[in-house]
Amino acid sequence: MPSILTKTLTFLYYLCAILFGLWSIPAVYFLKIFPQHNLNLALAIIYAILLLLLQSIPTHKKVYRTFTFILFSIVFLRWNQMTPVQNKNWADGVSRLPWATIDNNKVHIHNIRDFIYQSETDYKIQYIDKIYDLGQLNQLDYILSYWDGNQAIAHSIFSFGFKNGDRLAVSTEVRNAKDEEYGGFTGLYNQFELIYVLATERDVLQLRTNFRGEEVYIYPTNASKQEIRRLFNVVIDRVNTLRTTPKFYNTITQNCFTSLMTDFRKVGGKHHPFDYRLYANGFSDEMFYQNGKIKSSLPFAEAKQRAYINQYIQPNIYNANYSQQIRPYQY
Repeated sequence: MPSILTKTLTFLYYLCAILFGLWSIPAVYFLKIFPQHNLNLALAIIYAILLLLLQSIPTHKKVYRTFTFILFSIVFLRWNQMTPVQNKNWADGVSRLPWATIDNNKVHIHNIRDFIYQSETDYKIQYIDKIYDLGQLNQLDYILSYWDGNQAIAHSIFSFGFKNGDRLAVSTEVRNAKDEEYGGFTGLYNQFELIYVLATERDVLQLRTNFRGEEVYIYPTNASKQEIRRLFNVVIDRVNTLRTTPKFYNTITQNCFTSLMTDFRKVGGKHHPFDYRLYANGFSDEMFYQNGKIKSSLPFAEAKQRAYINQYIQPNIYNANYSQQIRPYQY
């Protein structure tokens, strides 16, 4: 009669085999071993059938488990050999990687995105270089942008503010080629590169509020000037690193929220790994509010209503003074 330990190990083996099998079947397809889509699909189907056969044959279980382990190892090793690249025909909005140099209190940032939109698909491509005085860096805003009625998931953005009114937005995004269409499931399988978009607010936010119809909220944080400066330096380091060492975007582990939170924790932001709002980041504003990171003495519901910036804009209209328009209570 099998012991409890044997039963437990058998259960764990089948659990791991199921989980890794579910992950590895699409992985075989996305490895793109063949240039033809149909051949990759056929290979994934054959791989799935082989896994099922190895698990369903009742005799010589140890031998078949060994073969299963070998198959998994081949897929995993091939997967780890995938490398991100810099030389695709990139979509316009992610075509140029930003980079920066810091000299004492001056930072010179190249390739700041500053598109001028007439609609989501009709725009003037414009990248600018700008020098910022870090001595004037005094504000950090946390931004959430919701689309298609989503509540649990949102796009997260940081915006750095300077005393002279300058704003620099940081948006971690998928870097996709012109012929690539992003999908959350596809984003699990190393199909897209990662980019830190440095942009003006009149680009990265106005695109969302005025032309995509997304619901956008801006929360001023109470981070100190020292914390803001350290976070800014961390972001610039990441930007410069991505310019020389590309990384893959991942829907779960390396997305718009987790990337920025990794940067935030490097300057002392607390990590609460079991807080569901880390995974349903549409509720992360409430988490930051409860943790004392949002600058507001209002109840959360009122603070959220005040943070809603769509109430201050005119849809489908480009405004060069967008940052002032969306902050009427600060100007």
